[in-house]
Amino acid sequence: MSKLALITGVSKNIGYEIAKKLVSDGYFIHGIYNSDKSGAEKLKDEIKDMELHQVDLSDRKQTLGLVEDLKQYKFDAIVNNAGMIEFSQFDKLTYESWDKILEVNLNAPLILSHGLRNNINSGGTIINIASTDGLIGAFVSMSYSASKAALINLTKSLGNVFGRKGIRVVAIAPGWVGSGMDSPAIKEAMDTNPMGRNATAEEIANVVSFAVSDKASFVNGQTIIVDGGYTNVDPILKKEAEATE
Repeated sequence: MSKLALITGVSKNIGYEIAKKLVSDGYFIHGIYNSDKSGAEKLKDEIKDMELHQVDLSDRKQTLGLVEDLKQYKFDAIVNNAGMIEFSQFDKLTYESWDKILEVNLNAPLILSHGLRNNINSGGTIINIASTDGLIGAFVSMSYSASKAALINLTKSLGNVFGRKGIRVVAIAPGWVGSGMDSPAIKEAMDTNPMGRNATAEEIANVVSFAVSDKASFVNGQTIIVDGGYTNVDPILKKEAEATE
């Protein structure tokens, strides 16, 4: 019998690859997507073992409705992957945008974890996809960084309350993900990274696969940073070093 996983944000990028990886690990997926129906259906055609749910996680009523729909199941893994980012100069920041981003990135993971707290098998795992942006300050993506910082802390608290049930909670914080074709900023991140590249979405999915497995059986409430060492680098010190070559 397949294990059961809930994954939000499955229609593209990291969520898409997590779904593929967990199916290869023997899971049946309940996949959540919002607007990218074609991406979600393409994934289902590719992996087969999936049921799709279209839900806007920025809408509290829809998230609560999803919880009720899923209470008929017992999950072995919940992967809170869906995320939202908007860019705005501080003077133009709107509270509506702030609230929407925190609703998707922070509140929805809490609601799903809390609402389905009795629907997770002992030995199961909750994975929160955070970001290295949650470890630093931002300039024009303040709401995103704040939401990911809070998600990292929420992971610790959830790890405390779920641990006694034999359920682990782990955050995974990717750094820059992309080939360098995506944007000039992503290309520059590659140049700064000690490994000379960014992560692939498949590499993030591989860490999720590890974190939900018995190989990570004593990892709880912690954040696994997957950035190739990017956050170890001070760009000025790197330039100083390069100047001495």
